[in-house]
Amino acid sequence: MCYEVPPHLDNTLESDVLHESVSENASVLLQKARHYIEFGETHAAVDSLQRAVEIDADFGDAWHLLATVLQQIGDADHARQCFKKAASLLSDRPEIWLQLGTLEFSQERYRDARAALKKYASLGGSDSDALLMLAKAAFRLADCDTVLFATAEVLKADENQYEAWELRGICQARKGRYNAAVMSLNMALELHPSSVYALNTVGDLCYEEENYERALDFYRSSLAAQWDQPRILFRVATSLWMIGRWQAAIPLFEEYVRLEPGDPRGWNNLGVALREKGEVKRAIECYQHALELDPDFEIAQRNIETAKNKQVAL
Repeated sequence: MCYEVPPHLDNTLESDVLHESVSENASVLLQKARHYIEFGETHAAVDSLQRAVEIDADFGDAWHLLATVLQQIGDADHARQCFKKAASLLSDRPEIWLQLGTLEFSQERYRDARAALKKYASLGGSDSDALLMLAKAAFRLADCDTVLFATAEVLKADENQYEAWELRGICQARKGRYNAAVMSLNMALELHPSSVYALNTVGDLCYEEENYERALDFYRSSLAAQWDQPRILFRVATSLWMIGRWQAAIPLFEEYVRLEPGDPRGWNNLGVALREKGEVKRAIECYQHALELDPDFEIAQRNIETAKNKQVAL
């Protein structure tokens, strides 16, 4: 039994439902359920549909409607069971797979959502929102092949769907297709300029490729949209250092260690920039702070020795 309804129907409905002739067939019960739904009598509809599937366990339409009503009243677990039963009986109906996939996704059951929505797509389902949901579920599972398939279908229908470009670009990057990734993410940025996620992803791609000038363009835009991003702040400061703009890097490293005082990398890098500026004493203090946080930080150990030697030479 998929669902049990507590006996709380009003007297008229109770008399009507409970005293039906035992000869009443499942099709009649389905029709009665539809009438109940029209009048907002969902519990009566559930009772009628439950009796229909008890009479005929292979009545796919009754299972489907029962699942739909159960989902509407918030009984997700029983709705899932009924959707699966309906899908097994009416496996060629894309709308059932779509409803099942949507329910699974809403419950963060991404593996099951992916399976149901892939079946929906294989049956010719082409709703852009459904395919974007498939891409999101697959992305959660690091299934880039499915993400690329689903986003391609979404963008065929609507090339202005920035989320599809974002997911597509990230998966292209994961598969080593960096040029394609940058193109996709730039499309996302054109459509949604304040998309911090896309800005950071493009910036990270450029940063990892040691294209620091280009990385700065994206990271700065990201910080302009949302300043409170210590990781991005650190990378901006480091990028500035890498292209020889160490004076501009210093205040950013200072802000970073204020936000993340427990990160020895920040103190080390601030020390490097200060040493370059000639503030050797402050640089040594920064290296010491880094080593207090991580005594095995070899780079800081080497840097403090270099700074001390420079201090002696002065």
